[in-house]
Amino acid sequence: MAKFLLPILLILALPLRAAEVTATVSANPVGTEDTFQLTIQVDGYDGKVEFPQSFSIPGFDIIAGPSTSESTQIINWKVSRSISEVFTLSPRKTGTFEIPSFTVRVGNKEYRTRPISVVVKQGNLLSRSQPRSRSPFDMFDNNFFNPPSAAPRPVRADSLFIRCELSKPVAYIGEAVVVSYRIFSRVSVARLGIKDLPDFTGFLTEDLDQNHLVDRKKIMMNGVPYNTAVIFRKIVFPTKAGKLPLPQPVFSIQVGDPYSFFPGEPIMRKSEPATLTVYPLPSPEPAGFSGAVGQFNLSVSVDKNHVKMGDSITATVTVSGEGDFNNVSLMFPENIDGFRVFRPSSPDLKRDPNNPLQGTKTWKVVLVPQKTGDLQVPATKLTFFNPVTKEYVTRETSPIGITVEKGSNLPAETGLTPTGGNEVVAVGKDIDYIRTGSAPDRFIDISEQQWYRLSFAGIPVFFILLGLFLRWRDPSRKDPVAYRRTHAGTLFRKRIREAAKLLKKNRGREYYQQLSKACISYFADKWNRSVLDLKIDEIARELETKNVDPALIKAIVDVVEYCDFESYTPSSNALNREIMKDAEAAILKLEKVL
Repeated sequence: MAKFLLPILLILALPLRAAEVTATVSANPVGTEDTFQLTIQVDGYDGKVEFPQSFSIPGFDIIAGPSTSESTQIINWKVSRSISEVFTLSPRKTGTFEIPSFTVRVGNKEYRTRPISVVVKQGNLLSRSQPRSRSPFDMFDNNFFNPPSAAPRPVRADSLFIRCELSKPVAYIGEAVVVSYRIFSRVSVARLGIKDLPDFTGFLTEDLDQNHLVDRKKIMMNGVPYNTAVIFRKIVFPTKAGKLPLPQPVFSIQVGDPYSFFPGEPIMRKSEPATLTVYPLPSPEPAGFSGAVGQFNLSVSVDKNHVKMGDSITATVTVSGEGDFNNVSLMFPENIDGFRVFRPSSPDLKRDPNNPLQGTKTWKVVLVPQKTGDLQVPATKLTFFNPVTKEYVTRETSPIGITVEKGSNLPAETGLTPTGGNEVVAVGKDIDYIRTGSAPDRFIDISEQQWYRLSFAGIPVFFILLGLFLRWRDPSRKDPVAYRRTHAGTLFRKRIREAAKLLKKNRGREYYQQLSKACISYFADKWNRSVLDLKIDEIARELETKNVDPALIKAIVDVVEYCDFESYTPSSNALNREIMKDAEAAILKLEKVL
């Protein structure tokens, strides 16, 4: 028993060393984009330890902490106890800053740490990973089994906020304005999203690409650097005058390492308020004004000025500039003397990725001359309001002259091979000898036979009986109108097969013409109308009166207009095989409702 008491008495008799209080940083110098740890540690203490409860450090933000750890060691019969608190700091700006001394109470005594001078430089001086305390789970080299032991302190409002930015503070009714929501952050952001997006009351809106952060940059505010980026934006068009408030979306933001399994609870940040001042448009509005507000240029061009009868001309109308392209409508004349004017193509709007208010809007119109001579494409006008000059402006193009000549009377494909002179063809070389006497009766004249005369007379009877049989099998043949109506689908499919043959032969113009004819003929058969008198616009109106689905009407109209456009606009591109499938699908659905 004595051999056990002696070591215990020796341990109890050994005095503990005096407490030692220190403050250290994990890195020095550091960068403005870095975070580092401040550790306040007490070694060799005996009794209660009281760390400072609340403090601030000039030049730094405390973004996490404190996390507390304790340890006890016995080395060479000496007992050593230590306790520490760790804070994560983020620099606000470059320079040399002093971390002040801290007062720590150990038992009945107070101890003070030494101040630490920290140099902050621009950029990122430290690696991504910061050293952390080891644990038995460190063999996995990740934080899955080693989540943070203490929840970080709430992120301060001035370290993470969102502002609404306007491309212009003042606008007119209908003027395009880009609304951007920009995040300002001094902490690492793992994930973000929109929690609540109110309506844009008083505005028409147009969506822009939101799949990536836009305009990333660093901004200094009051000497403090922020990482910023536009996280959401729209083009808005005010619909009324006055001071219109912009909506304040609520964003969900997770702060921390984006590669961590434990990003923490999301932080909700509401955008700061913003207001747009809107003025009314001056009165009166000029004739032809469609509501477009901006600065635009107008041009009209044709692909050729000298054509022959039957050739097509493609006119391209282009509006470029900056502003509200949605209210820029095509003012190209619908009827031009000497031309057949086809329905314009759908407008193609391309915006500048660097400035979404700038762009180009184009239409294509196919013209087919109907007579020879010197014809003219008349001028085209565009009227809009210019918010810079504060006045209405009308752009007008110059007329375009077109010379049309008589086309060739020869067919395009005659199948004839030209020759340079008379050709002599030998048809035989041998001559039979002339034989005397009666010639042998090599041929028998069957027309004198009785059976031939009977069979020849029976052929008309056979076809008459066949016709009666077919009429008996198909009573609708008695009524041609009923036959066209009930067999419209069958006739359509027959015409489609003819179009497929033309497609295989790569005869593009004839393919599109046959496909358009098949669609128009279907309705002509259904309604007992002439194909030449039936137009696609009239078909669309008739289908509307029959309460046909508008989407189905649009599908058949798009097919016919596409085929008409392609038949007069030769292209080197591959023929569109899918348009034939679209036509078949649309007619199949119409069969069920007509």
